[in-house]
Formats: sequence, structure tokens, C-alpha cells
Amino acid sequence: MILFDDNTGHITDLGFVALENEQLSLDQRLEIAEHLSFCEDCRCRYLAFVESRPLLTPTRPVTGPVMHRIRTRGRVILLRRALRAGLAACLLLALLSVFHPSAGISRSGDRLQSELARNASAAQQLATVAKAGDDAEPMTLNMRISNAIDQLIATLNQKGETKQ
Repeated sequence: MILFDDNTGHITDLGFVALENEQLSLDQRLEIAEHLSFCEDCRCRYLAFVESRPLLTPTRPVTGPVMHRIRTRGRVILLRRALRAGLAACLLLALLSVFHPSAGISRSGDRLQSELARNASAAQQLATVAKAGDDAEPMTLNMRISNAIDQLIATLNQKGETKQ
């Protein structure tokens, strides 16, 4: 098959037909592609040749599936944007609650109230211990721990003496 005209060096009409019908080898297609890349005349002739051919029609309608994919893709994009906006809003609210000036004040107030409640209960315990005991001064926590340790040591000594 003659792809190029020997006199002009341009692609023949048979070469264009063979190219369209995929009757050429890989080397021949590469040779024609290379020639079309630099020859303006052959490019214009090839464009006219392609435009004169009838357009292919699909065997089944494609508008329905294509429009379905477009709508689905649009929903996915919208959902992703909404998700990003929601996450940004949540992050903003979290940061505002952490760094808002009144948030620190309320936490400090809560801590102060819990300390006051603990102090009140400790004072009540001391008063109870003072009433239960004799007129001696009320026992502090260190004194209570010391007494408990003394009792433990005394108990261990008694058990040690009875085993011997």
C-alpha cells in the first residue's frame, strides 16, 4: 500500500483511508503521525477527510447514564463541601469555648466552690472529732495517720509475741 506520494512526499488519500480503518502497522502509523506533525498541507487534507466522514452514533442512548453520573458527582461534591464547612464550624466552636474569656472564669469559680466545699467538710470533720474526744485539741490528719501507724505496729508486735 502506498502511503506517500513519490512526487510530492505528501500522504495519499489511500493512506488516510488506511489510517482511519486501522489497517496500518505501528511503524506506518508513527510515520504518518510524524509527517502530520510538521506538514500543514497534509494536516488540512486530513482534517477535511475526517470532517467529511459520517459521525458515529452510539448503539444505545447515553444521555441518561451520563446525566446520572453528573448528578451523582454533583451531590458528592456538595456533600464534601458541606462536611468541610461543618467540621470548620465545630472546630471554631470548640476553640471559642476553650479560649473564650468567660470560660476560664466559670472554671475558676467551679474550682473555688469545690475547694470551699472541701474546706467546709474538713472543718465539720474536725468539729466532730473534737466533740467525740475529751477536751484535748482536735486531731489533725497527720496525728490521725501517726496514731493509725502506732496501732498497726502494736498489733504486729502482739501477733509476733504470740507466735513465739
